[in-house]
Formats: sequence, structure tokens, C-alpha cells
Amino acid sequence: MTLQESRPVSDPLLALQQFEQAFAQARQLLIDTQTLSPTHAGNISLRVGDQEKLLIASLAGPDAGTAVLLDFDLRTHQGTLSANLQEVAALHVAILRERPQATSVIHTHSLYLTAHAIARRPLRPYSSGLLGLLREDQQIPVSEWGPRYASQPVIDLLRDDTTAPAVLLANHGPFAWSEKGVLGAARLLVALEDAAHLALLAEQLGGAQALPAGAAELARRGWQAP
Repeated sequence: MTLQESRPVSDPLLALQQFEQAFAQARQLLIDTQTLSPTHAGNISLRVGDQEKLLIASLAGPDAGTAVLLDFDLRTHQGTLSANLQEVAALHVAILRERPQATSVIHTHSLYLTAHAIARRPLRPYSSGLLGLLREDQQIPVSEWGPRYASQPVIDLLRDDTTAPAVLLANHGPFAWSEKGVLGAARLLVALEDAAHLALLAEQLGGAQALPAGAAELARRGWQAP
């Protein structure tokens, strides 16, 4: 198995090593695709096996990629835990509790997704590139506003929409999650940011046009064709 395809492990030390390797690859992908904001602000987390433990690291700053291991209760940790990382970790934990199949959560201030969050405009799948993630009638929703990394607005939204793979925190930025680990979460974020960029360009050309009903099903059949 390649690193990104491997199943989450329960041994914290081995999980830490795998996480930091995958994190480095994910961060480089985000940089190469210009998905991060100029400040590189953001963070990625990984659930440790089926335990209530979380590995999390920042995408920016001198400690970028240096993981901290936390219990889900956020009271016990190993590594240097800044106040900011502890604050955002609470929202990562809340998402993982609401999405038990997810293994990794990513948060960035990616410019086009954040612009959607500031405009409080859901991201709809105008681009066929999103049909592997969403049906043509789905969207990436926007939560209500909350101070800093308040969990409740996101939790409320996830309980209302049980299928979305990401959420835009109003006036803040995107949170996305994946069952395919750190690299899976990063690739999802790249796809969403690209779609948000295209949606903005389409608006300048007269408006983004919705995909026809049944487009996702037709695309799925095409992918499955021999």
C-alpha cells in the first residue's frame, strides 16, 4: 500500500510518523496548486486509529508540520500546543465526532473558498470536476457565523446536511474532511478551491450555469464503463 492508501493505525508513534510524512506531501500539494492563501494559514488533523486521539499540525509558521497529539477532550496532549491550535482542534474534534467515518480534517483560508464564506454563498457543483464529490443538486453549505472557531454553527449544519464533504464557516473559511486520510483531505480541498475559482470566473462571464438533472449519475456510469 502507498502511504496515502494505508488504513489509520492505532499505535501513536507510528501514526505520528505516518502523519508527518503525509502532512509534508499534502502541504506541498497545496502550495504547488496555489490552494493556500499567501500566509499559508491553516491546519490538518488525523484521527489515530479508532481511538479518541487526534494528531494536528499547522500549515504555516516555524512549526509547520510539527504534529501535536491530543486526546479528544483536549485536556491531555503531547508536543507544543499553541492556544490557536488548541482552539481550532476543538472544531476538528467536533467534525470527527459528527462524521465518524472521516479520518482527516483540513482547514485553510484558501482565497476563493473563503470568498464564498465571506459572501455566505454556498458552493454549487457548476463544474463537472465536482461530480465525483457531489450530485448536481447538492452544495457545499455555509454555516452560521460564530466567534473564531466556535463549533456549534458547524455542528448544527452537519446535523442538517448529512452528506456534504465540507462546510464553509461564515466569514472565515473552509473545513473539509475525508475517509482517505491526510492526502485525501488535501486533494478534496484542492478540488473545491478550483471549483470556487471557476464559479467566480463564470459569474464574470454572465453567470454560472447549473448542470442538468441526472448529470452526476451519468458521469458515474461513464467512470464505471469498461
